Amino acid sequence: MAANIDLKKIRSLGDKNADDIIHKLVEQEGIHFLRQLMPFLSDYQNLSFQNQPQILQDFLLLNASFPAFYDKKNLIRATDFYRENQQNIGLILGLYSLPYCYLGADGAKVLYFSERIRNDTYKRLLETGNFLKAVMNYDNWSEQNIFVICLKVRLLHASIRYFTLNSNRWDMSWGFPINQEDMLGTNLAFSLIVLRGMEKLGYQIDKSYENAYLNTWNVIGFLLGIISENMPNNYLETVKIDKKIAQRQFKQSIESQQLTASLMQVIRSFAPNNITADLLQEQSRFLLGEKYAKMLGIAETNIPNTLLKVYNTTAVLMSKIF
Repeated sequence: MAANIDLKKIRSLGDKNADDIIHKLVEQEGIHFLRQLMPFLSDYQNLSFQNQPQILQDFLLLNASFPAFYDKKNLIRATDFYRENQQNIGLILGLYSLPYCYLGADGAKVLYFSERIRNDTYKRLLETGNFLKAVMNYDNWSEQNIFVICLKVRLLHASIRYFTLNSNRWDMSWGFPINQEDMLGTNLAFSLIVLRGMEKLGYQIDKSYENAYLNTWNVIGFLLGIISENMPNNYLETVKIDKKIAQRQFKQSIESQQLTASLMQVIRSFAPNNITADLLQEQSRFLLGEKYAKMLGIAETNIPNTLLKVYNTTAVLMSKIF
């Protein structure tokens, strides 16, 4: 049963196959090539590996198949659900899912040290949004682009692991950088936490769509290098694993707070005025809850809870009409 997995054990595991490929690539092409490769790995428009080293092309061929639990009907339901709720899911991603990931203090250190998010938050947020749109686009599955998209992320994670482990800044007491526990937790942030966010905003989700969304993200997780035996088999197991990870990993840290501050700064910059910016920030506090919002250092605003409730209720009603 996946809910009984030893999270302490898998915290010491990365993604061996992808990590081995990156080591071999550095041996063949040099460290400078790996640095030059990273922008390509972050680009979900250019999906051709034709001009890349043969070792990467071979790795793609070896990882271009679905796991046994892939279900096409679930995929159709999941991508339909995303398309119908894309705006809300995008909002939840920025205000809830990403800061939820930052609560894992030890895992957040990888993001902090790499400076990819802290120093260029807007670009990285855009990359994350583009990834979400890409994996939730049914055409990318039917045309088998999904294998390239996920492999790019998998190789990007392995590259970050390589640089992190060779930086002399990493303490293994924090676990392996971008380890199996953190990867699993991130996957839940993009699946379970999105569904939870929808419910907190007042939307009712049919169980068939709920299960389909979780199943599809399990398939995505598999393609990203998460060990399939560690993934939850149903909604109850998903909730239990999320709770266990939160109890083990969520705590206040400088790294988590600085990552969140950078994220909030970018999100507030999207707003046309300070009132809207405060509304977005208060929405994040509402979704996370007071305890987690305080841990991440998200300040209170002048937006009263009653106004936020009215806003959310109105948004749900309008969505039903239009």
